[in-house]
Amino acid sequence: MGVLFNDVVINKLSGGLGRRTPNQDMVSGLLFNSTNNAAGKIEKDKVYRLASVKDAESLGIDESYDTGGVSAYYQISQFFRMNPSGDLFIMRSEETDYPTLIENRVEEMLLKAEGAIRQLAIIHSVGNFVETKNAIAKSKTVTKNAFENHRPVEIILEGKGFDVKAPLDLKELDAENVSVVIAMDKELAIKGKYFVKGTSDEYTLKENEEALIAANTGDVTVTFKNEKGEIEAVKDEKDDLLILEYKVTYENTAAVGVLLGAVSKAKVSENVAWVEKFNLTGDGFQSVGLINGQELVTEGQMKTLDEFKYIFTRKHTGVPGVYFNDSHTCTKPTSDFTYIEANRTINKAARIARTALLPKLNSPVLVDSDTGKLAPSVVKGFETLCRAALERMISNEEVSEIDVLVNPSQDILANSTLEIQMSIVPMGTARRIIVNLGFKNPFQLSNSSSSSSATAPTEFPGA
Repeated sequence: MGVLFNDVVINKLSGGLGRRTPNQDMVSGLLFNSTNNAAGKIEKDKVYRLASVKDAESLGIDESYDTGGVSAYYQISQFFRMNPSGDLFIMRSEETDYPTLIENRVEEMLLKAEGAIRQLAIIHSVGNFVETKNAIAKSKTVTKNAFENHRPVEIILEGKGFDVKAPLDLKELDAENVSVVIAMDKELAIKGKYFVKGTSDEYTLKENEEALIAANTGDVTVTFKNEKGEIEAVKDEKDDLLILEYKVTYENTAAVGVLLGAVSKAKVSENVAWVEKFNLTGDGFQSVGLINGQELVTEGQMKTLDEFKYIFTRKHTGVPGVYFNDSHTCTKPTSDFTYIEANRTINKAARIARTALLPKLNSPVLVDSDTGKLAPSVVKGFETLCRAALERMISNEEVSEIDVLVNPSQDILANSTLEIQMSIVPMGTARRIIVNLGFKNPFQLSNSSSSSSATAPTEFPGA
């Protein structure tokens, strides 16, 4: 029934809630080791998909889960802090060392996630830097195989056992799809928890309790003041003296969750060190620091680590906040794939092009009856198909330009192979902004202008 009389008309609108089709570029993964199955809630080597920190908590992964070097909850919470709209796959494994975790479980996780993961952070509860180096080598192999199997992925590792006084030059490792993070919130890196000695039971001090650490053994006893004001020691259930241990949970942990969240939030063409967009400061990440609570004390150290292709955090004079230094990968600076955004751009283009071309697989191809070359209609058809598929990357400012070329001089009758050349002009990044700044004197400028414009005096004949 239409509007028959004067009335107040209500139109129902859609879109105000901001719901949107998930952006596949932000789909990320976290692979970690732990023997804790959270009372059976999180099975070993099973993939779970999270849309929020609450999803992790429903699986039993909360702050108390992070013990013994495990940092799963911290990394998950930092991922969603950086990108609340993030899409995160997680998988728990019980592999006992970092390289083996990567070698045995990464491909399995990518397969179980059906190739949806675009960037994958991998963490382990223990490890030294020798294991980190081996983990980079394993990751290099895994990413190469993943690209060949149409599941391109970027891998983010934590620099377990990193020593700022003896850094390894990562650019010599030639792992173009692998990045190593050594950044960590300084306060959190040295913050510990109390546990009942010999157990994994966490103990939280009450308001009126005080912890006393024995200098010779490191054992912790707890005291409190009774109603008479006398100091008493806390006893356990057996009425024996309660002995605690103080353990630093995140001392060998890097903030890979922060980087993973920033990468998932960024366009594929964006550098996560972009100051205007990626201020890292927030809950759980308040200060600049390195793994194991180490600090960068000189500009020279920062320059060296940057040249060695590590990802760490820094501050910029004049702007509050904490920021990444750059988006390095473990390869030479002359490589086309020396930055994360370059890899994400080429990976996205590869996925789009393959999706567009798959329906044409095993299709008939018309050739010129006289020359055997590809018919002009075939050349134009494939060029138009590929360019149309990739056009949105231009409109989204993810690439500057895309060229597609199909050479008609291909003997497809002999080899049944059609080759297509695609070239991408990437977006640039203002890594250095140089300003030539100086003074000017308006008087000299105006005087010089007046002098040059003045006419010579007129001479009269016979004067």
